[in-house]
Amino acid sequence: MKRISVLALCAAFLFLCSGVHAENTGKTRVLVALGDSYTSGEGIEPFYGQDEPMSEKCRNPDWLAHRSEKSWPGMLTLPGVEGAMADHRGENFFFAAASAARTGNLFLLTDEEKEAGRSAEQEKKYDRDGIKGTAVLAPQLSIFDELDEKGLKADYVVLTIGGNDLGFRSIIAMGALGLTESLSGETDIDKGLSYLEEQYEMKDIRGSLKRVYRDIAARAGAQATILVVGYPDPFIDETANFLISSSNAKIINEADYFFLIDLANLVDECRNEGMNICYVDVSNTFAGHGAYGEDPYINPVILTAREQDLNSRAIVSSASMHPNIKGAKAYARCVQNAIDQLEAGTDTYLFDDFTDDDN
Repeated sequence: MKRISVLALCAAFLFLCSGVHAENTGKTRVLVALGDSYTSGEGIEPFYGQDEPMSEKCRNPDWLAHRSEKSWPGMLTLPGVEGAMADHRGENFFFAAASAARTGNLFLLTDEEKEAGRSAEQEKKYDRDGIKGTAVLAPQLSIFDELDEKGLKADYVVLTIGGNDLGFRSIIAMGALGLTESLSGETDIDKGLSYLEEQYEMKDIRGSLKRVYRDIAARAGAQATILVVGYPDPFIDETANFLISSSNAKIINEADYFFLIDLANLVDECRNEGMNICYVDVSNTFAGHGAYGEDPYINPVILTAREQDLNSRAIVSSASMHPNIKGAKAYARCVQNAIDQLEAGTDTYLFDDFTDDDN
């Protein structure tokens, strides 16, 4: 049975979004994409820079971050901009999301943190074609320096973030390898969820997320609407194959659900504090389209490295359990629906998504 959407449980928080979007008056419309692999387009080739020789692409931030030419932010449109955002990189579209990013890669560090040696840079290790090393990606919020240099202001900032802080990729891998009992010593769903809730509190992931939203708002400006986009269920609950059992699929999906409920509530909390922020749910659109389903929007677990993986010796490809091209289109539909409503002036704090047959 299809799970009730995240937003249905947050119906009490349906308020007006604080963002005001005037009609286009000739100013340059700008969209900024930040966050992790679900925004960068991990798993959907081609990546920007992938056709360069390894000696060059290991220094190319786009390839290191696995920013896809077919990412969902690049599919979005804004009034007054002809075509999709991907057609206007560096003009209307600024893309800083990176695979494996954590909340700390989006922090505006204090002087004390800098003096203590803390960094918002993201390390990327690579080992391919006989070339091995570690590269460093700039802090994601430095993308706003580029906007400043061009005299531009963001209209929208879109992002997915938090999954890597929770260690969700590791949890999925454990579940896919039949090791979910290592989460708590038992395979019981409730025990697994209790473990995840404890980790969520111990790591103060909620506090880190709230800091990210505040820092983005401070750097982007009050005119920018922040669209926090959720994650889909990785599997269909009925999943059962040689890699993952139905019980493990349910544990992982329930963990995702727990996280998304709090994510939506956190965005509401930030909005009540005056932040120009909204939550976009994708759960309905992805319902029934998890990995291993009949019409999956998410890649399965892919054993051994693919040609564009940073580590050619990887046991599991980084493309595993990330949206495929159908998933990217599904994300784009949900976020475009939110942008269209905001542009039309029917601003709501929570954007419930929709189910359609457009693949």
